[in-house]
Amino acid sequence: MKQYVKVAITGGPSGGKTTLIEALKQELGQKCAMVPEAASILYRGGFPRYKEAQGIINAQRAIYFTQRELETMICTLSGKSLIVCDRGSMDAIAYWPNAAPTFFESMNTDRDAEFARYDWVIHLDTAPNDFYDSSNPIRTETYPEAWDLNTRIKNAWEGHPRRIVISHNVDFLSKMTTAMSVIRAIMTHKTADEIMKDIL
Repeated sequence: MKQYVKVAITGGPSGGKTTLIEALKQELGQKCAMVPEAASILYRGGFPRYKEAQGIINAQRAIYFTQRELETMICTLSGKSLIVCDRGSMDAIAYWPNAAPTFFESMNTDRDAEFARYDWVIHLDTAPNDFYDSSNPIRTETYPEAWDLNTRIKNAWEGHPRRIVISHNVDFLSKMTTAMSVIRAIMTHKTADEIMKDIL
């Protein structure tokens, strides 16, 4: 029997994902284990970035399989009750240059199998233009590109039974407070309907 709850933190560029994960490390400490973002590991390590379709396919395959192994290792060895993933496997579809079925064929998987890897998915919408942070050296998107990517990531996870979308309709601090409240509710075994009603 599985002894942990696995949560994917996802969303568009400049959505607050990194800030939320750092806050979780500070607040939850020994209660959770973090799965780092595979794309950052690869790109900071020198993995080439090509804009051609084949280069994108190669990169997304490398990210997918790196992430899968990271998740398997940390879920198996950490002994923690909460596993927090910096992005989830379905994010790759937002970058994939061809139709989604070719993604699943390339990875030898399907949508249901990928959804089943995560007990919960928390999507943080990209910040409004005035708050968009382009200082991250890994981030290459303009604001319109970032918002389009946010939408494509959101669409990739459409249908997951326990997906929570947190918009940026107030201010950043309120958004992070809401996200932390959602995580606490997950840890106390609240249902998605209860979270939607009580927090969002």
